[in-house]
This record gives sequence, structure tokens and C-alpha cells, in this order.
Amino acid sequence: MATISRWTLAFFGCALVALMLALVLLAFGYGYPNTSVGAPETLIVVHLITIGWLSVLMLGALLQFLPVLVGRELALPRLAPMMLAAIVSGLLLLLSGFGGLAGWPGQLSDLMPWGGALIVAGFLLGAIILFTTLLRSQSLPLPAGFVAVALMSALIAVMLGDTLASVLAGMIGGDFSVALVTHGLPLHAAFGLGGWLSLAAMGVSYRLVSMFIVAPERTGVLPRTTFGGALVALALLCAALGVLIAQNAPWPTGLGLAALAAVAAVVAYLGDIVALYRGRRRPKLELHMAAAIGAFAMLGLSVAALIWSVAAANQLGVVAAVYLLALGWLSGLGLAMLYKIVAFLTWLECFAPLMGRTPTPRVQDLVREDRALPGFVIYFSATVLGAGAVVFDADKLLQVAAALQLGAVVLLVHQFYRARQLADLPDPWRAHPRPRVLTPATRPRSFS
Repeated sequence: MATISRWTLAFFGCALVALMLALVLLAFGYGYPNTSVGAPETLIVVHLITIGWLSVLMLGALLQFLPVLVGRELALPRLAPMMLAAIVSGLLLLLSGFGGLAGWPGQLSDLMPWGGALIVAGFLLGAIILFTTLLRSQSLPLPAGFVAVALMSALIAVMLGDTLASVLAGMIGGDFSVALVTHGLPLHAAFGLGGWLSLAAMGVSYRLVSMFIVAPERTGVLPRTTFGGALVALALLCAALGVLIAQNAPWPTGLGLAALAAVAAVVAYLGDIVALYRGRRRPKLELHMAAAIGAFAMLGLSVAALIWSVAAANQLGVVAAVYLLALGWLSGLGLAMLYKIVAFLTWLECFAPLMGRTPTPRVQDLVREDRALPGFVIYFSATVLGAGAVVFDADKLLQVAAALQLGAVVLLVHQFYRARQLADLPDPWRAHPRPRVLTPATRPRSFS
């Protein structure tokens, strides 16, 4: 059974706008490296990417694909637009607060905690929808387990972020505020990029990769090692956060052990993905699955860069590793999957009801791979260029890389739009009524 989530495409649309805004700012030299990593200008770009793009994208994808993982319909779907509205409005307030810190006229830094609270509320609504869906399932397959742990990490990340926003707004002071700003930012990033976004991406990708390349779902030592390593890493991060709250001091030993567990999980995951590709029954890869290989490579490269940078005490290397993680691994995988998902949802809405009554096109007929291929090539090449620019502190080169990434994303968004408009369908089906761009039919439909 496949059920259309009415709001998934709206989530995707908002997410892509946030990504393009962030890349525009980077292309014009706004934020790092022209300001420090922790400067308000940089925080604007970072939160556009992590919340506006990656988190909204992931939540929208989970609304559609978590029911596929557990074999149950989505619970409480009417809360989805409220979740999207809370997160988007909260992000706007948060960015306005950062703008106040940066000296923008008419912007108030006092808005940051309120923006953070709205974001927390949005994530809580998302957790209610998704956890209720999980609890209704008779069993919890491993990919769904990844999602469950990722959601718990997301809640920790956004609540920690709201606390940090309160500190920056001057609502929380004392030694705790100093310790939180000094040592809490790495934990906030680890729970967000590592625990929430990466684990959710791993869980969803396990199911989608096996489905799209027609490969048996993975079982055995490697997936269990991936999940176990992730659990250990998150448990140690939680302990480190507890130490920070109790003693206003970091726990370096715990953070080091968490990093080792996370590296073990990533190595096992990448090995498992390689086994999935090798065991596929579909010999020729479609473009989105070929592009996903680039994202998996970016994950391995980012972890290798992070290990080297920490060992060499190279701060620029650490920033480059985070850049590869956010814009290479997570964003690259998101764009690759969107290329297929948008076409799949469009086909599901327009042609699934006609199956058995009249000839219907394939999902692949809704897209033109030759037109989208340059977008993926440019995007991943520019991402590597941008990471190199960060390492060598070449700010102009980073702007060029961001401009290339922006151009690639615009090209891909145009292909998503064409798929929704049925513009690339062969003649027998091109006259079919076009669906709405960001929302499917008024009533969600299930097809079996």
C-alpha cells in the first residue's frame, strides 16, 4: 500500500527555498569565512541549512516513508501543517534574532528564545505524529529503529538550541551560560547533524536504497553494528551533556569514546551500503541511485577529514568536515532522493488510480536523466571545491563553489517542477491533467 502524504511536497518546497537562500548568502560572502564560525551571520546560514533545509526535508520525507517502514498509515496527519508552520515561523524569529545580534536595523535579539520555543513545539508535534505511527506498528524493523532514535536526538538538539538562544539573548547568565556557549555548541551540532539528521538519513536510506535498486534488505552484523555504535555514541553524548549541566565542564573522555563509536557506526554503515549495491537485482542504476553514491562518498570523506583534523588540531579542517557532512552527505543524499520521490509521488497521484484500466507510464517516464545529470555532477564537484576552499582559507573560492552549488540546485529544482507538471511525459500521457505543484489532491488517497 502507498498512501500520499498531503503535506510532504509543501515540506519539500519550503526546504528547497531555505537551501537556496543559504547558498545565495554563501555566494555573496555572508557569514563564514568573512566572519567567525560563531558569529551571528554564520549562524543565520547554518540554521537555514540545518533547520530550514535539512530538518524540514527530513520531516517531510518521514511523513511519507515512515508508514512504508512500519506498514501502518500515518497517525494524526492533520498535525502536519501545524508542525510545518511552527518550525518555519520559529526559524524566521530565530534568524531575526541573529540579525539583531549582527546589528540589523529593526531586529531584536530577544526574539531568539521565542523562535527556538516555536521550533521545539514544531519538533514535538512531529515527534507525536511519528512516534504514534511507530507505536501502532506490530514490529519495529531496524530502519524504523534508526528513525526512533533520531527523533529522540532531534528533541535534545532543539531543546539545547533553545537554551543556547536564551543565553545569547541574555536571559540566562552566570557560569552555566559561559560553559554552555563554550562547550555546548559541539554537543548541539553532534545531536543535530549526527544524531538527528544522519541517523534518520541512514534509516530511510536503508529502506529506499534496497527498494530502488531491488536488493534484499540487509541483516546481520553490519546493520547491527551501525545501530549499536550509534546508540553508544548518543548515550555518551547524553552523559557528556549531563556532566556539562551538573559541573559546568566538558567530559573529554566521554566525547572521545562517542567519536570512536560514531566512526565505527559510519564504517559499518558504508560497508553495508556497498553490500546493498553489490547485491542489487537491477543492473543499471537510475540517476538518483548513482547520485546517492556521491553522497555516501561525501560521508566517508567527511569522517576521514574530521579524524585527521582533530588529530592535527586543525580548526579549518574541522569546519571543512562539517561542510562536507551537511552539504555533501546530507544535502547530496536529499537532492538525489528528491529526484525520485517527487516523480514517484506525482505518478502515485496521477496514474496509480488508472492501473488495470488503461496503459500508464512508468515513474521513470516523468523525468529526463540527461537533463538532471549535469546538476548532480556540478553540485558534488562544487561541494568538494568548497571544502578545499575552507581548508586553504580561500574565501573567494568558497563563494565560487557556493554559486556553483546554487546553480546546480536551481537546475535540479527546475527538473522537480517539470516532473510535477508532467512536462517530460511521452505524447500518449502528456495531456493528463497536471497536479498541484506543492500539494496533491484535496483528499489523500490510498492505492493497493
